[in-house]
This record gives sequence, structure tokens and C-alpha cells, in this order.
Amino acid sequence: MFYNFNIKNKIYNKLKNDKTNEKNDKIEQRRLSKMRISTAEIKMLIKECVKQGGMYTAPDFKEYIILNSKKDVTRGQISGAVSQLIDTKEIVRVGRGLYAKDMKVTINKKKSIADEVEDTLKIQIYNTMIKVEKELATTISSIDIWKLNGENFEIVTKMRELKDTIEEIKMQCK
Repeated sequence: MFYNFNIKNKIYNKLKNDKTNEKNDKIEQRRLSKMRISTAEIKMLIKECVKQGGMYTAPDFKEYIILNSKKDVTRGQISGAVSQLIDTKEIVRVGRGLYAKDMKVTINKKKSIADEVEDTLKIQIYNTMIKVEKELATTISSIDIWKLNGENFEIVTKMRELKDTIEEIKMQCK
């Protein structure tokens, strides 16, 4: 009976060790899958990222690095790599937390925003001119020119000139 107990104990310990080894294997696999990336690799990937144009943040870099290297990266590693790239003038800091390949990107971005504002302004002016033109046309068409005195005739003439000026402004807004 004592003999059977020892065999059972050995079998139990063997199974227990197998489970522990299995668990250790899984931990090792997880550790390997979360391998760290070197600063040199991070810098190379950040330079690739900014070559695409535009402005980027540290989280953008992290996403790009993980996607392209399949390795884990820390915020500190990214900060260090970004600082080194800025020091060597391979990228520029556009603003707090914003990075780009060069300042041309930011200038072009500002120009496109300014162009949008100008286009919106032109559309608003064009629409306003249409409304004013309609009002002038309605007013002018309701006036009987033959019944006007000299002073009022001058006003109507200026209104017609104004209508021509409005046409010119509308053409500039197109």
C-alpha cells in the first residue's frame, strides 16, 4: 500500500511539473512576442513615416512602428528617438507634440486652410451680390423713369452703375 502511494505521488508531481512547464512555455512565448525594438529601428521607422508627408504625433509614430515592425515600443523609446531625430535635423517639431519632415509641410497646410477660408468668403460675397442684384433689379424695374426729377434720375443712374459693378464683383468671385 505504501508503494502505491509513492507511485501516485510521483505521477502527481510529474503532471504538476508538466503543467508548470507548459505555463512557463506560454510565458516565454508571450515575452518573445513582446520583444522590444532598438532605437535605431525606431528612428528608421519614424523617418519612413514622416516621408509620407503631413504632421504626426507620438501616438501616430507608435501605431506606425507596431504596424510595420510587429514589435512593442514604449513612449520613452519614441521620445528618445524623436529627440535624436530633431537634434540631427532629420525631422522638425512643428508645435508641442507635432512633428513633420520639414517646415514646408506646415506652410502648405496653412496655405490650404487660408485658401479654404478665402473660398468660403468668395462664396458668401457672391451670394450676397446675387441678393443685392435682385433687390436692385426689382427696385429699378418698378420705377417710371419719365416721372423722375433730375436728382432722382441721377440716383437711378447710379443704381444701374452699381448693378454693373455687382456683375464685375460676381465675376471675380467665381
